Amino acid sequence: MSHNQNDNDIQQKISSSEKKMEKVIMGWFVEDPVMLGAWCLVDKVPDPSQKTIGIDSRTNPPTVKYNPNFVSVLTQEQLECIMASEGFKILLRHPTTRLQTPKVISSLASQITVDQLIMGNPLGINESFPMPKKFGLEPNSFFEDYFRKLLDQMDKTKQQLKVMFGSSEKKDGDGKSSENASASGQGGEKSDQYTSFSNSSDALKDYFNPEGSSNQDWQKNDLFDAEVNQMINEKKGSSKDWGKFTGNAMGEIVAANTPKISYKDVLRRFNVSVMSAQSISSRMKINRRYDIAAPGYRRQYKSKVLFAVDASGSMSEDDLAEGFSVVNSVCKHAEVTYMLFDTEIKLVEKKLRKAKQSFKITGRGGTDFNEVCKYAEEHCADGIVIYTDGEAPAPAKPKGIKVLWLMTSKEKHPPVKWGFTAVLDRFENTH
Repeated sequence: MSHNQNDNDIQQKISSSEKKMEKVIMGWFVEDPVMLGAWCLVDKVPDPSQKTIGIDSRTNPPTVKYNPNFVSVLTQEQLECIMASEGFKILLRHPTTRLQTPKVISSLASQITVDQLIMGNPLGINESFPMPKKFGLEPNSFFEDYFRKLLDQMDKTKQQLKVMFGSSEKKDGDGKSSENASASGQGGEKSDQYTSFSNSSDALKDYFNPEGSSNQDWQKNDLFDAEVNQMINEKKGSSKDWGKFTGNAMGEIVAANTPKISYKDVLRRFNVSVMSAQSISSRMKINRRYDIAAPGYRRQYKSKVLFAVDASGSMSEDDLAEGFSVVNSVCKHAEVTYMLFDTEIKLVEKKLRKAKQSFKITGRGGTDFNEVCKYAEEHCADGIVIYTDGEAPAPAKPKGIKVLWLMTSKEKHPPVKWGFTAVLDRFENTH
């Protein structure tokens, strides 16, 4: 086949793929305006570096890169489901906020999260459909939970991926390894040949493989986030805009686009709110009334914060490790009394002023918050930070002491209605 003939064939496939994708998008004009809105925020671009289809959030406007051979081999129903999957990733802001390390776990956690939102639409490839049950996970959870658990069971995860997708060095339709094929999308020289597929099952298997190319071009993009957030805010008040795919996922999408306050910001503000000040004499300050004949005064700010870590049996080793890292960050800004407790106080370390290299763990029984509140009252603390999963009866409210409940995850809640609440999200500062 001549070079010109090959170019003509590629252009025909691109044109056919564009029409096929446009048909899906136009169908959403009536059936799912929110999904339509997501796809209107991106450009559609054919690209040889993309084996299947995926979002490139590195540019403005962002693009959906696709392989016309991938699009052409799918049925119209299969293509709609795959496009809905990419649409959910946009709406949940996975390309800009969910790219973690290692990439394969990030990609898998993302796909498991969104697959459950389109699972009512059969693709005819169930054996390669990454659902929670195949990895020993609970259904209907969220990205962070899946990422953490898949990471904790890394060996088991890799083994299951090998069963589902084979070796990571498997060959693509042109005989090149998938590793090399995806590398061209990350700064390497682009191939002028699109990957070919013999059937839709092979094409879908490559798409669902987390070691593939679908999320190779994810990157933080504040402008894209703002556009998605604005679109969701405009749609969330109208139920008629949430349709075929997004109708049952409105809560998850709105929550993903609700501004989040970092637990570090909450801790910082809490610390400021419990600060007390006293005036002390100082020769370094001029006395406004008597000039240099008498010493001046300066304000000295202090706060006595009790940081109590729940060491009961329901707190995991990872939970405790994260709590200790927070203790180390807090002691940079306040005089901290660190406490470890379960049904009783197990350990107290006063006036912790610098980070510790290690923490001794004792306890691992039940939980009694009353012991913490009682200690705070007896030692005149200005504030208490209680790091816990909340699995215990409500304590009596301590008198004159501000309390911040720092929860281990957003699924956990304080046992009381009083006090401030923050959630420790271990992934909030990674991309």
